[in-house]
Amino acid sequence: MTESAEALKTAPPLDRTAVLAEVRAVTAPRLTVPDVADSGPHTEIVSGVLRALLDATDGEQREAVRVMRRCAVRLLDAPPASDATPFTAWQYLLNLARTTQALLHLEGNRQ
Repeated sequence: MTESAEALKTAPPLDRTAVLAEVRAVTAPRLTVPDVADSGPHTEIVSGVLRALLDATDGEQREAVRVMRRCAVRLLDAPPASDATPFTAWQYLLNLARTTQALLHLEGNRQ
């Protein structure tokens, strides 16, 4: 687990710096797909952050945020099966991380 992942466990909710560090670790270009066991801890952290972002944006009226919220809810409601392949588990984690990035970007551009 990365140092930023440890920081997320002790950081106040929605610590943007720690969240972005963890998400960047996930979305960094790779040549290989990590094992399911390696993706698991990151998936738990990123899905928790995404749930916190959903709570923080509840009631948001901007269309872009509403669209990303729908996407995030669908993604969180459909995790891979327990017998997922490494690629399936990694793809799910990557989708969680990119959705988290998009919501953070929208929150940063709040007007």
